[in-house]
Amino acid sequence: MLAISFGSYYFMIRILDKTDFGLWVLFLSTVSILEFARTGLISKSLITYLSSSSEDAHNSIITVSFVLNLTITAILAVACYLFAPLLGNLWDSPQLIPLFNLYIVAFFVSGFLVQYQAIEQAQLQFRGVFLSNLIRQFALLGFILYVYFNGEQTSLIVLVKVMTIGTAAAALVSYLFVRRTFRLSVTLEKRWIKQLLRYGKYSFGTAMTAVISSSIDQMMIGGLVSPISAGIYNIAVRVTNMINIPTNAMATIVFPQSARRIEDQGDVAVKYLYEKSVGTVLAMLFPAVVLAFIFAGPIIHFIGDDRYPESVPLLQITLLSAFFIPFTKQFGTILESTGRVKLNFHITVVTVALNALLNYVFIRYWGIIGAAVAMLIAYFILFISTQMILKKLLGVSTGATLMYAFKSYGEAYNKFVERKREAEFS
Repeated sequence: MLAISFGSYYFMIRILDKTDFGLWVLFLSTVSILEFARTGLISKSLITYLSSSSEDAHNSIITVSFVLNLTITAILAVACYLFAPLLGNLWDSPQLIPLFNLYIVAFFVSGFLVQYQAIEQAQLQFRGVFLSNLIRQFALLGFILYVYFNGEQTSLIVLVKVMTIGTAAAALVSYLFVRRTFRLSVTLEKRWIKQLLRYGKYSFGTAMTAVISSSIDQMMIGGLVSPISAGIYNIAVRVTNMINIPTNAMATIVFPQSARRIEDQGDVAVKYLYEKSVGTVLAMLFPAVVLAFIFAGPIIHFIGDDRYPESVPLLQITLLSAFFIPFTKQFGTILESTGRVKLNFHITVVTVALNALLNYVFIRYWGIIGAAVAMLIAYFILFISTQMILKKLLGVSTGATLMYAFKSYGEAYNKFVERKREAEFS
């Protein structure tokens, strides 16, 4: 998945000029808000209740979730259509309007994909999730490679069409993995409507505000500076996000595990799960971040050729933020999986407000470098706040997390030696 995502990004920079690439970054930043908002409402609540309820209730839960999915998809699609002209005017880029309108088709199709993947995750199965995401991304990569190696021209509207086709193929594959468990009831049970909405409304709000927080810097750069500058900044952010792939993967695994453990073993098990998972991710992140910081120049030159030298200092600053992301990411995962979605929502709203204020001030005075500084300061403040809250709620220790990170190297080495001995013996 990392290789395909990087490949698409690497060659896309080379087939698009700086203006189109900046517009593509703004487009993706906007539609990701729609995707994450819906996922927050549908996936988290569905996974939580499927993981913790009896099998007899699964059909009713899936049915209610599916109806809510279709409803929120329709509402967000209308919002996308209505706000497209406003965003085009905001960024002085009317060519974005047809992109948003066409993406509505892909958005409806991806609604089915979200539903199927959530069902599989609740069962702690990930093969279909992996394969469907692989297909969805490979469709775009395949087209970009075709354009690049044949020396042809393409447009942003064609890229959106390819994304739509890839999403449809991914949804079909994902369905094949859950077709035996995707059963709909004839009626909608009110109790499940209330429970999923009560949980989902805060999860929805959290996802919406979180993705706005992660995109607001690029959006503000597009409005306060230029779309080209948004593309320059996005390269640094993209590298940092790729390094944080283990963080996102761990969150996917921890969420259903935490929902189950809180029911069976209580807060003690969740405390250990948080400390151990964050420690493991930190152990993987540390060498990658250090190497990327040292070789920031060659990395940016490799990814963006020689057209984006401004991204080098941005990358070095955003890489420092990577050390705080595992703590904050798993904080939200733990709160939502243990039913504390309201608290997580309120914290996320405050974080978004702080992030927006910092970005506005720093971008106004320092330009795109100010966005990177604002990100680092916001993550540091969030890190301090979340550790204080988790210590009070679950007794989580930051020191224990760092200890698990250090021990992970020894565990990895011992497993390597053990497997080497087994191989020699066999």
